[in-house]
Amino acid sequence: MAKILWKENQVLSIETRPGIFVLAQMIHEPYLMVYNIFRDKEDWEDVQLQDVPTLCCTAVTRQFLSKSVITKPKVKPAVHTDLPKRWIQENPESFKVKVWEGTPDEKEFITLGKGGGSLIEKDITKQGFHQPAIVIPKISFSDDETIDHHELTNIRIYAEFNERLYLCYKFGRNVDPLKDLIFGRPLPPEYKQYIDIISS
Repeated sequence: MAKILWKENQVLSIETRPGIFVLAQMIHEPYLMVYNIFRDKEDWEDVQLQDVPTLCCTAVTRQFLSKSVITKPKVKPAVHTDLPKRWIQENPESFKVKVWEGTPDEKEFITLGKGGGSLIEKDITKQGFHQPAIVIPKISFSDDETIDHHELTNIRIYAEFNERLYLCYKFGRNVDPLKDLIFGRPLPPEYKQYIDIISS
């Protein structure tokens, strides 16, 4: 498998789980724009990416790029002039969480994000560190509008992000188990493999 180097606007085909692929595009390093298009074969020749709805925009590690099964399809990149500016920054304090209590899948582990997080404003096109502006200091756990329409600032890794993308395919929409976990939402049983990955 060829080494994947960062190249702005490079279109990628990423394997989520074996046999399920999704298209993404390198935006500003380390951010990927992921599209809501999944296939069981890497047959993308008919795709006009500009017409495909976006799924999410998120930062990824070099480890994600090196360990994932990724190819470079011959697909014309989309033009993005309106990139996300607001993000959810999880609280840095850790907490113990127990999922699926009282079932055979019950699991207890420690994760970051105690008390949820804040909504911040950050320009991902700017290089270097810039102090983000705080829009909502403490997002209410019942504020579904804010939670559902903004991505976490977390930099995603292999195999956590691959499994998240597979779950987006499975549910037919953008889902983020980590965000659901941080904001105390009920976790469906389909999240089991994701939870196994982040708690191992």
